[in-house]
Amino acid sequence: MKKISYIQLQKKYAGKLVALSGKEDRVISVGKSFNEIFLKIKNMGLNPKDCVFVGPVGKMGAINVYAVSLRKKAD
Repeated sequence: MKKISYIQLQKKYAGKLVALSGKEDRVISVGKSFNEIFLKIKNMGLNPKDCVFVGPVGKMGAINVYAVSLRKKAD
């Protein structure tokens, strides 16, 4: 499947946090806070480590880059 582009997210989810599937081909959850989408994912029985978190999604024309990892860092 084709990955969802950031432009697609900007059109529909500006100002919100988005969780994508690990393959980045579908939106799993949308919310106003990380905790909100994290709980939605957990309630769906999904592992948050298998999701890609984006956001907050900027308005059209803006470019934002964020990276969040829930994996424990090796010592």
